[in-house]
Amino acid sequence: MRSRADALAWEKRWATPAAAAALLAVALGIVGVVLVAQAAGGSNGDAEYLRQIDQHRGEQIAASVLQALGAALLAAPLVYLFRADEARSPKVRGQLIGLVVAAPLFLAVFNALVAASVLHAATDFVGQAVTGTGDHADKVAKEALTGAPLQDLATGFGIAGRLGFTVAMFYSCLYGLRTGLLTRFWGSLGMALGAVSFLFFPLAVLWFAYLGLLIAGWAPGGRPPAWAAGEAIPPQTPGERVAAEIEPKDEEEEEQSQ
Repeated sequence: MRSRADALAWEKRWATPAAAAALLAVALGIVGVVLVAQAAGGSNGDAEYLRQIDQHRGEQIAASVLQALGAALLAAPLVYLFRADEARSPKVRGQLIGLVVAAPLFLAVFNALVAASVLHAATDFVGQAVTGTGDHADKVAKEALTGAPLQDLATGFGIAGRLGFTVAMFYSCLYGLRTGLLTRFWGSLGMALGAVSFLFFPLAVLWFAYLGLLIAGWAPGGRPPAWAAGEAIPPQTPGERVAAEIEPKDEEEEEQSQ
């Protein structure tokens, strides 16, 4: 573990870049999803989907660039939270920093490969001059999608990236909660979204909007005291809060209150 002074100095130095990366990642992810929806054009079936992609190649390329960049930027706030956890708890396994960095980068590569694969499939399908949107057309389109040269590589990066991201986000939020860097609500929500991020990655990305505000010191309610203290201050459980409220005052406190 680093000294408290070193940890606080590091966190102060990197707070603004990490917060900006988190907020920008969320914004790019949202814009990317919108562009993907526009490129698909509400298509019904693989054949219509690939035709729409071929007609809106610019939107598809722009969406892939934004989504890849957004995924890569998630590494900054995730590393920031992990390092802050590590500075406050000797139980954090520092060796996992490689996974924390690599997972978002793998997802960035995945997004780029998927886009390239879909564009290749669209070109291949349209080049076959298949007409209509029936079963035959959809079958040919599906074969073009599954047979795209980058499809297998994209699948590999996607599985590795999402599994790694699930572990990295869940672990960082778990120790963020244990050390008091995250409130009970936001820590638990981050763990839950991290656990399901393999299937619902966009939902997990939205949580980083809160993390960005927290790192910047703009979160509603302010930062938990563990940030300024540079040491773990676990949040009280509801039972502990009630016990503290009903605990009788000592004689000095009673005299002062009179």
